[in-house]
Amino acid sequence: MSFLKSVALAVILLSATPALAFDDNREGFILGLGAGLHSIKNDYSLNGSSYLTESKSGLATSFKMGGGITNQFALYFVRNSSWFSTPVTNGATTKDAHAMVGMSGIGATYYFAPAAPSGYMLAAIGGSDYAFPFESNITTKTGGAFMLGGGYEFDKHVMFEVTLLGTSVADPGNSYNKVQSSALQFTLNYMFY
Repeated sequence: MSFLKSVALAVILLSATPALAFDDNREGFILGLGAGLHSIKNDYSLNGSSYLTESKSGLATSFKMGGGITNQFALYFVRNSSWFSTPVTNGATTKDAHAMVGMSGIGATYYFAPAAPSGYMLAAIGGSDYAFPFESNITTKTGGAFMLGGGYEFDKHVMFEVTLLGTSVADPGNSYNKVQSSALQFTLNYMFY
């Protein structure tokens, strides 16, 4: 559900972009959108014993909204997600379903130069979720997450980013049913500032 709220917020903000008077200066309001590819490893465990490890790949998405404190340092809300297909069992039937592992939290970026082109590094911490957004009968697992990464703004607003997203989630009905994930994400981002 938090993913749908993030998408709705992004659409509302993008439709209002001309009114926000972006001035090509990183200091002030920032809004970033990104998409790319990821490789994820999920380790499933029950009562402390691992019973399945899977490696998947798919679409990676990124959303940032916050403020540039200076032209080289920004703080923001971040939502990064890794989308993939995985088998789910419902009774006697097994089918592939679209899953998403993501984090929502507070992030910070430090740019090595006050204007593009510039390399940068970032870090974030927050809550995580493992959800099946298009399936109504599967409970979302929640937990904690962190993200570390870096990138390069090769032209004003346009950035290539590499992040490592680590999450640990548990089933709300059984805290011993856990999934630990690590995703390497490669995204092309556009930052409005």
